[in-house]
Amino acid sequence: MPRRLLRCFPATLVLLVGLAASACGKDNPKLMVTGIEPDKGDTEGESYVHIKGNRFSVDGPRTAKVYFGGRPGRVISFPSDSDMLVQPPGGKPNEVVDVLIVFDPGGTLKIPNGFRFFEKTSGMPSVDDLGSKRKP
Repeated sequence: MPRRLLRCFPATLVLLVGLAASACGKDNPKLMVTGIEPDKGDTEGESYVHIKGNRFSVDGPRTAKVYFGGRPGRVISFPSDSDMLVQPPGGKPNEVVDVLIVFDPGGTLKIPNGFRFFEKTSGMPSVDDLGSKRKP
């Protein structure tokens, strides 16, 4: 690679990273959902998730309903303009579902295959859980 290109590379990289960050930042005027953390929860509905995005509250009062595979979750709060705390419903073990968020005003946003249910283990972990088995 020519030396001239190598000298310009760091500045170009900083510019590209800055543009990408500003596209999803607080200055973006569009209501959006960027992800869900964690993207899995227990089958009993005893977990909580943070739905991440932009403009959840800055434009004034807004309500939201969240559905996990068609089943309603419970919106707990909006800790910030970019964060919504939700309690998912229960589901079937290893079931992967779409997450649908309905904002009023604002419309409907979807995270395809955004959430997976897992079965909580009962009891304490054992050596068998690690995949090693004792021979008699």
